Formats: sequence, C-alpha cells, structure tokens
Amino acid sequence: MEKRIKTLFACLILFVGVAMAQQKVSGTVLSYEDNEPIVGAAVRVVGTNTGTVTDLNGQFTITCPAGKNTLNISYVGMEPIQVSARANMRILLKNDAQNLDEIVVVAYGTAKKGSLTGSISVVDNKEIEKRITTSVTGALEGAAPGIQVNNTYGEPGKAPTIRIRGFGTLVSGAADPLYVVDGVPFDGNIAEINPADIESMSILKDAASAALYGNRAANGVVLITTKNGRNATKPTITLQMNQGIYNRGIPEYERLGADQWMEMTWKAKKYAMMTNAGMSESEAAAYATANVVRESIGRNIYNGDSDKLFDANGKLIANRLAGYDDLDWEDAIERNGHRQDYTLSAATAGDKYNVYASVGYLKEKGYVKVTDYERFSGRVNTTFTPNKWFKGGVNINGSRTERNYNDNANGNYYANPFYVARYMAPVYPLYMHNADGSYQYDAEGNRIYDTTSSYLSNRNIVYEMQYDKQESIRNVLGGQAFATVMLPYGISFTMKGDVSHSTSNNKKYDNPEIGDGATNNGRLTSYAYQYSTVTLQQIINWNYQFNDVHNVELMAAHESYSWQRKYTAGMNTGMAVDGNLTMGNFLNNSYFLGSDDEDKTESYLARAKYNYADRYFVEASFRRDGSSRFHKDNRWGNFFSLGASWNMKQEKFMKDVDWVNALKLRASYGEVGNNMGVNLYGHMALYTIDKNGGEAALVKKSLSAPDIKWETTQTVDIAVEGTLFNRLNFLIGYFDKRSKDLLFEVRLPLSAGSYPWVDDNMNMTQYKNIGTVSNRGWEISLNGDIIKNKDWRWNLGVDATFLKNKIIKLPDGKDILHGQQNYSEGHSIYEWYTYHYAGVDQMTGTALYDIDPDKKESAEAAGALMTINGVDYATTTSYAKRDWRGSALPTVYGSITSALSWKNFNLNMLFTYSLGGKTYDGSYASLMGVSESGASGNAYHKDILNSWDGAPAGMTENSANRVDPNGTPRADFYKSSDLNGVSDRWLTSSSYFVFKNLNLSYSLPTNWMKSIGLEGITVNAGVENLFTLTSRKGLNPQYSFNGGSDDTYVTARVYNFGLSVKF
Repeated sequence: MEKRIKTLFACLILFVGVAMAQQKVSGTVLSYEDNEPIVGAAVRVVGTNTGTVTDLNGQFTITCPAGKNTLNISYVGMEPIQVSARANMRILLKNDAQNLDEIVVVAYGTAKKGSLTGSISVVDNKEIEKRITTSVTGALEGAAPGIQVNNTYGEPGKAPTIRIRGFGTLVSGAADPLYVVDGVPFDGNIAEINPADIESMSILKDAASAALYGNRAANGVVLITTKNGRNATKPTITLQMNQGIYNRGIPEYERLGADQWMEMTWKAKKYAMMTNAGMSESEAAAYATANVVRESIGRNIYNGDSDKLFDANGKLIANRLAGYDDLDWEDAIERNGHRQDYTLSAATAGDKYNVYASVGYLKEKGYVKVTDYERFSGRVNTTFTPNKWFKGGVNINGSRTERNYNDNANGNYYANPFYVARYMAPVYPLYMHNADGSYQYDAEGNRIYDTTSSYLSNRNIVYEMQYDKQESIRNVLGGQAFATVMLPYGISFTMKGDVSHSTSNNKKYDNPEIGDGATNNGRLTSYAYQYSTVTLQQIINWNYQFNDVHNVELMAAHESYSWQRKYTAGMNTGMAVDGNLTMGNFLNNSYFLGSDDEDKTESYLARAKYNYADRYFVEASFRRDGSSRFHKDNRWGNFFSLGASWNMKQEKFMKDVDWVNALKLRASYGEVGNNMGVNLYGHMALYTIDKNGGEAALVKKSLSAPDIKWETTQTVDIAVEGTLFNRLNFLIGYFDKRSKDLLFEVRLPLSAGSYPWVDDNMNMTQYKNIGTVSNRGWEISLNGDIIKNKDWRWNLGVDATFLKNKIIKLPDGKDILHGQQNYSEGHSIYEWYTYHYAGVDQMTGTALYDIDPDKKESAEAAGALMTINGVDYATTTSYAKRDWRGSALPTVYGSITSALSWKNFNLNMLFTYSLGGKTYDGSYASLMGVSESGASGNAYHKDILNSWDGAPAGMTENSANRVDPNGTPRADFYKSSDLNGVSDRWLTSSSYFVFKNLNLSYSLPTNWMKSIGLEGITVNAGVENLFTLTSRKGLNPQYSFNGGSDDTYVTARVYNFGLSVKF
C-alpha cells in the first residue's frame, strides 16, 4: 500500500511539473496596414503539431509545451512571422505583395499567384472601401497599370468608361471590357452592384489570362467576385454608413462679366460694320454705339439709354441697375449635392455551410438640380458542403434603381442645361424685372421666370428643369445555383446556372407651358425594356500530382449564353389632367414602336496547366465560340493562348541572394476575339419599316454581309516581377496587341441605293472587316516601404503605362476621314487631321490658315487668298489644307499612391496622371467666337480680351513679324466663322494631374470595443477628386478617349464621412 501511495505521489509531482512547464498564451493578430483583426490566421507552436486559428476578433489562445515557446503566425497573402510566446501578445502581419501562395480569381476558377503565366492585376475589398464611388469600377482608376478610366463620378448613377491597354476597335461601343460577376458574364449596369458586396476584382489584361472568354475578351476582362461567409468563425453583423456632399470637381471656363462682355460686343459690332458695310472706323464706332443693344443684344440692364451706353472708343459709360443679381445661369442650375450610403451585412459559417447576406441603400442628389440617383440592393450568397464529395450553393441578388437625369446633357440641344448655362450671355436675367431693375413677383410672392423674351427663344432652362421630368426606373432580379461533385482520382464536376431578369422603364415629360411640349399641350414619351439572360456552364476538372514535384491541372467546359430584349416606345401629346404622368392621360398618339431581339453564344473550352516543383509553369487554353451575330458559314471562331513562367527565386543559384526575396519571369501569346463591333443582325440585309402614301413600306437600310467574321486580337506579353530587400516590389512588362479584321459599318454611296439626305435610317450601310490596329507598350509598377517599423509604415507606389497605338492596315491602303480625325495607315486610331492655324495678320486682324495648293486659284477668286512676305495663306478653312496635328492618345499615364499608417491611424492618397495627347476644346472655341443671332448674344471666354484691336505701332505690310502665330483674331460678327474656323488652334494638351483620393481612417482599440460589446468601430473621412490640374481651366480632359469634348457633366468633388460598426 505504501508503495502505491509513493508511486501515486511521484506521478502527481510529475504531472504538476509538466503542467507548470507548459505555457498558456493568448494574443491578437492584426493587419499591419490598417490594424484590422485577421480572421482565420494560423497560429502554430514551432517544432510541434500544436496549433489553432484566430477568431472573429483576430484573437487566439494556445498552450505551448515545455521548452517550446516560439510561435509561427501565417495567413494567405501576408508575410508569415515567428515570435516568442508571451502573455497578451499583439502581432502584426504585413501584406505580401509577392506572396506566391496568394489565391487569385482567374477565368473559370482560382489559382495561386505564383502559378500565373498571364497579366492579372487584383484589387481587393480594402482598396475598394477607400474609394467614394457609385460604381465599383470607379475604384479601378489608379489601381493598376494599363487601365484608363474616363467620366468618373459626374452624373449620378453613371458608370465610368474603362479601357485596358489601348484601343483595338474602330467602333466606340465595342471597346468596353467584358465584366464577369461570380463566374458569369454580366450585361447590366455595373453601377447597380453595391461596392460593399465586392470581395475582389481581377483585371485580365492579356490573351493568356483572358483567352477562355474567347469572343468577348479582346478588350480585357474584369472578374468581380462577391463576398461569402467562409471566413466567419462566428455570426457577425457589419453596418457601414457614409454621408457626403459633392459639387463640381472641375471649375467652369473663365468667362467675361457683364461690363467686359458689353464692351467686347461693341467691338464685334464695330468690326462687323467695317467688314460688311464698308464703314470707316469712326462711322462703325458710332453705328455700334447707337445700334448694338437693339440689333445684337436685345436687352438693356444699365441705367442709360440703349443708344448711349458707350463712348466713342467703346468704353461703357453707364452703370448696371441694382437688382440684376440673377445673371449667372450656371449658378442657377447647380447646387451642392448630397450623398448617403448604407450597407448592413451579415456573415456566418460552420463546418458544412457559410452564408453572406446584405442590404444596401444609396441616395445621391447630383450637383445639377433635379438630378438624383437612388439604389436599393440586396444579396444572399450561400454555400453548403454536407460531405467531402459535394459542395453546392445558391446566390440571389436584386436591385431597384431610380434615376432622375437629363438624357440630352451633351451637344447643343436646348434641353442640355450645360449648353444653355455655359453660353448664356451675362446680361440676360433669369427672372422678370421692372424698369428700375427690381424683380417682378407673382400673386404668391414668387419671382417670375422670364419665359417670353425673344433673346431666350421664349424658353428658360431653369424653369423647364423644374417642370419637365426625366426618370428611369430599373428593377433587377438574378439568381445563381451551382453544384460541385468530387469524384475519385482528383476529378471534380461542376454545374452552374445563372438567370437574370430586368425591366427598365424610362419616361420623359415636356411641360405644356414652354419648350418642346408647348405646341401640343404637353407630351410624354415612354420607353420600356425587358431583359432576360440565361447562362449555363458544365465544367470538369482534374488535378493530379506525382513524384511530389509534377503537378497537372486539366479543365474542360461547355457554356451556353442567351440574351433577350423586348423593347417598346411611344409618345403621346395633349395632357388631359395636370400632374398625371401616365400615357393614358395624354390623348393623342404621335408614334408607337417596338422590337424583340436576341443574342446567343455557344462555347466549348479547355485549359491545361503544368508546374514542376512550383518553379516552372506552363499553361495552355482553348475556346471555340459560335455567335448568332454572324452568318452560319462564319459563325464559329477559335481562340487560344500559351503561357509560361519561371519562379527564379526557387533556383539553387538564387537561394543565397538574400536581397532578392522574389523573382519571376513570365511570357505568353494568345488570340482572343470581339463580336461587339457588329450589331445583333449585322450579317443580314435589314429594312426600316416606314410609310409610302399611307401604306406600309420597307426601306432597305443595310446590305447583307455573310462574309464578316470576328475581330481577332493577338497579344504577346512579357514581364519580370519580384521583391527586393524585403521592401521594394516591382513589375516591368511589355505588351504587343494586334487587332485584325476590324469590323466597321461602311456607308455606301448613292449609286448603291443610299438617299441624298443625311439620315442614319436612309443611308445604306454594310458591315465589313477592314483593317488592323496595333497597341504596343510598357507597364512599370514600383512600390516600396519607405518606413517600416513597429508603429509606423509608409509605402509609396508609382505605376506608368507607355502606349503606342498605330493603324497597320486599311482596305487598299486608303484613308477613312471622320470629322477632324483620319484613319490612316501608320497613324494612331485617334489622330487629328485638320487645318493648321498659321496665326493673325497684324495689319487686319484676319485669321490665316495654311493654304491647300490645289485650291489656290479658287481661294483667289473668292477673295480668300492673302500673300504675306511671299507666303500664301487662306483666310477661310474652305481653301485650307488638312494635315496631321497630333494624336488624342497620351504617351504615358498612370498613378502615384501613398499609404501611411501609425498604430490605428491610416492615411491614404491616390494621384492619377496622363501626359501627352491633344483634346479638341470645342467649348473654348465656341466661347472665343462671337455670334449675332438676331438680337441675342452668347458668352465669351476671358481670352477674347486679347483679340486684335488695331495694327501695332510700327507694323507695316512687309514687317517680318506681320504674322503673329499666337495671336487672336479680331472680334467680328460678320466674319466670326472664318476667323474662328475649325483648326488646330483649338487643340490643347490633354495632360492632367488629379488628386484622386484622400482617405483618413481610425480604428478604435479592440479592448475598448469589448467593454461595450462590439467587435470594432472604424471612422473615416475622405475626399474624392480633390483637385484637377489641366492645360486650361474648365477643360475636362477625361471626357472621352478620342480627344473630343462637350458641354456636359464633369467629374464631381466628393467630401465623405464614414462609420463602420461590427457587431
């Protein structure tokens, strides 16, 4: 018995000793960049099999065996770290930009970053959350090299336009990238997706990465992956709230005020009378003083008689009447907009399931009055794994958007408020005034809008914006179901079905008082669309590894895609009951039309991947597409790619090179297609339904084109990327994209049956494959940690894309002139081909242009030839010579980033830039011209003050400097169109520098949150589009990629305050 007691006692002592030798430690794992908890990080005791993972708060508890007190903490996409175990540990993991084990979403699956052979850039949800944008694609600006983004965040609800690595088609509507959401092509408005629901975006930039999307991948592919609940270790709820205001982000052109405008108008009248009526200068001056208000302006807002406002030299000698403080029409149509954005999301996961659900609400009131956008969104993503061999899920999403806007907010339409306000002369008041300048009021005490003055064409855009209405209501419901069955020998089979149905109802109401609805007692136009999309996929995968170093992945799949649209439109006039904006309340029908359309694609695809010891990688892919857009004999197209990469750091000769942390070389070639350059029935002969003598008639619109085929883009991509000194990440890449068999709708001559008037419906066309375009360039990306210690980190990054675009081939080598640009072999796709402005004749103030030698005699006969110092010039562009004047495309574009963090504070900045290229500044050209349309004038730019106003002292007919190449012609109503003709005078630099984003955030300490029962709170404040530097105040260089400009929305400046609460 005594022996047993001694034995028991010895065991007890040993047990206590072992227990005392063990160490129980706890801690929190956080992100170094933003101090957010990392959920699911692996914590392992080095030298043992003991391990655990962090919970929702990033916390863990683990027991270290005796003599084992080193922990290894790791997480995918972050640098692993080893630390000594101690109580209440706080561990920071840093992002590993070159982590080869990071999982990246690729075409029809996922892949480790280190295995990629193509060019793929990834934007994760943390980067998206820093941006203030309606559309998730707005966050792509500045996110990666090779991406250009235009028209960002101006009109509420408007998605930006994106180009990836240049321009490979002649059809503007066919240049957008393909969007793929959760593995399925997306054809809706990308702004309808709540950015808070996005987990990541992968941008596929070359053929090797995008070839599996075949016929729609020529312009690149954007893969959008929505969130799921797989990382939720326990149920969690997150509330995100954002409030902000926004206004015009690019200032208006600098225009003259009322007094200067009056004096310049007097000059224009004086020179017009000298030119047109042959008056002397003194006679013309007297005539201008006596008649300019009556003949050219039509309104007197000064305290003098209309014929006595100026002295003999055109100086204003009267004062403006008090009360005229309503002359700024730009101010009358704009406001400070407001933005509110809320998202409530929940996530949970278990051993056999995970669920993510969210609801979102966005309301934006635009910086233009009456424009707004409202979005309700919802999403539920579910995945179930009941056993080892089956995984399935159902995703459901829906949205409702309502947008009030001005659909004609471009061009010189009166319905365009920007056009009206920009060119409204600063002497025309918004409201009715009495003779003493005071306002006129109605019976309710409201100021009365001026809707009767002839100089306003009996219209008033501000009044019409209040009483007219344009709205678009869109409802979307989509669902996706998928199932994967795991079979023996590494084989898996996946089936996926995706269905989307949407309706869009657009309504435009014109009031019966003034404007377009005044002549028929109001009118209502209605457009209704129904869209249905069905995508079915069947995918089989096989993964196999042998001898521990050989890894093979094979994939084969079939996909069918079907898109349908039903469209009806009509216009009724004669409103019966005020305020009832339904078609039945408008009694007279003007027209009614409709159509049913469909688009189908059938696809077969395959991919093979091999890697040896995670060192050498080879990948090949193939896709065969059949599209309903082409004739049955040319319906099918084949697309493929081949790529390889070499993880050089895995080689023995690199093992001991400590300053090189990662080094990879990759190269690829592939061919992808584009079928968007042809309409749905482009291979058929099409007819327009019309009337002839009251009977139905068919008018032929286009000839059949059975021989057209896909546009094909061939891409070579070579790059080297890596990490140096554990601080500097770099990428240097070269790409060569050659797009051939470009589709173009050729307008046929009259001999082929076209009509002699300009009407798209009456000019016969035919689709043809006509040419080849090349896009070559370099992509460079650098980012490094300038400061990197326990509490501070400062990362700076810069990327640049150098692009060279050139047309290689056109039919028979012949040019195709379009506007002021020209498609020509050896030149870029958007190269200016226009008249050269030679300058101003300082003796007469006449504009001079390089003359076309073939038109010299005609110019002389027309009195449009001027010879100065032996050089012939044309005084009107009718006899001038067109020539190349530079490309609209930039030489280099990119971004600069700064990420500074200190403990729980984070300050992020993003700058974007573009250098080179030329924009045709049509708005500036209009403001520099003078017009006399009856007794009505237009606004002038301040630069018109530099107009010629008499020969300089000492100037003679033979002066060597008689022609001033930088001069401004005289202001002359009669000759203004010749003096300010279309020419390279209006081409200005497209270069810009934008402070795109500034974001400051702070995460409250975790221990504070626990005390009040919360998981975390983050507050942030930011500004989007803080400022834009351009070659001219008022210019919007990001309006279009082709160098055009217009009177429309510009980028908005957005001030935002946000709060994120995790429960």
